[in-house]
Amino acid sequence: MFGIDFNQTISTLQSLDYYNLIYNTITTTYLELLTFTIGIFLYAVFIWFFYRNLAKRDLFKVDLSKYDHPEVKHKSFKKSVSAFLYILKYGIIFPFYVVFWFVVLSVFLFVMAKNVTIRQVALISIAMVSAVRITSYFKEDLSHDLAKLTPLALLAIFFTDPNFFSLDLLMNRLGTITSLGWEIIKFLSFCILLEWALRILYSVKVAVSRTTIPKESQ
Repeated sequence: MFGIDFNQTISTLQSLDYYNLIYNTITTTYLELLTFTIGIFLYAVFIWFFYRNLAKRDLFKVDLSKYDHPEVKHKSFKKSVSAFLYILKYGIIFPFYVVFWFVVLSVFLFVMAKNVTIRQVALISIAMVSAVRITSYFKEDLSHDLAKLTPLALLAIFFTDPNFFSLDLLMNRLGTITSLGWEIIKFLSFCILLEWALRILYSVKVAVSRTTIPKESQ
């Protein structure tokens, strides 16, 4: 019906160089597929690590209830040390978290928004970090979705236009971010102060809830 010439098909198959065909398939097609697969996998792992840490409400936990047991000696001293270390983590370690997240989001936006100015990228990046931190105290699921938004959008752009990424342009724009100087410090300090305020309000809420629950149960 379709006019297939079986003799011609058989002769064509017999004339094929199967060794070169298999070799080219492994060294070109499979290698290309493996490179893209591993690249997407590593990027997905990075996104998973990034959004889970950025969107977590309690970055540093302190459990003072473990010192309430009778066998624990010097409870007040150990509570004081734990509380001090807790404050120290949010006062010293958290700012480094903010800087790291700010740089990562800035890199994403530098790649995605080539026509946006350096100051606007820095402003949007720190605003995104701040918004994620606020939503983490409101609803962590929403915070996770918001933190994933920019990295996944960049991945979608790469799928549709692999040539969109320019390493030279990215390095040039990253090199000019230091020109903002004091502006960067103000952006970072805003996010740090915001986190401290949210932490204080959350601690007050927890303390109030602990005092009101026993009264309501009586």
